[in-house]
Amino acid sequence: MISCTRSRQFLFRPVVAVIAAAAFFALPAQADTTSYDNTKSSASVALQPQPTGPSVNNDAFKKLRAQCETEVPAGKANGDICAVAAAILVSNDLPDEFREVKEDQRIKIALRLLERGVDSSNIARAHAYDYYNRIGFLGLSSYSDPYRAQELMEMMIKNAYAGGTLRKIRSQTTILSFGATEAEKRDGCNSAKKILAEGKLDADSAVIAREIVGSVICTNYDQAPK
Repeated sequence: MISCTRSRQFLFRPVVAVIAAAAFFALPAQADTTSYDNTKSSASVALQPQPTGPSVNNDAFKKLRAQCETEVPAGKANGDICAVAAAILVSNDLPDEFREVKEDQRIKIALRLLERGVDSSNIARAHAYDYYNRIGFLGLSSYSDPYRAQELMEMMIKNAYAGGTLRKIRSQTTILSFGATEAEKRDGCNSAKKILAEGKLDADSAVIAREIVGSVICTNYDQAPK
């Protein structure tokens, strides 16, 4: 890595865009049993104006994509790189070459990158799961794949990844979670609180934990007479 100040500034700026994109990845996970408002998920990112000048992510994305496609499969780099590259494709500062590419196509490319990282990265597994498990306003999205979503969930649980556990809990603690028993919902709320309190979550998982703890179902349990 180049150590000069200018390179550090360059590397920092794409990370800002990636962090902004992280919220987008967290939203689709709610789609286990419910539909979501597209205007508050992927569409909200796509509709925000892109910068008029060259993207600060141009060079970073090319490097990350190359690493994801070559070094990660060879075991020379961690799959988290693929998750970062995929996040740039749904960020508010798209690489110049993708500014005219439709969102669905960018997501399909993002999924290909994420799939390269799932063998070594829980973050890549989680983000790919969110897409495959996604339900749109009128039904399944064009990239929904419940079978693959379940495979990725099993991988996350097997690896004791809190983000996987939290995604499973969130599917059980929505208002329309008819398949979950009251005991499962209550246990899920308690587990989410415990996981959040431990303070060992990545940013994406922390968002999910707070959403669960603050959900109507979990807050109602808190307010119920003991």
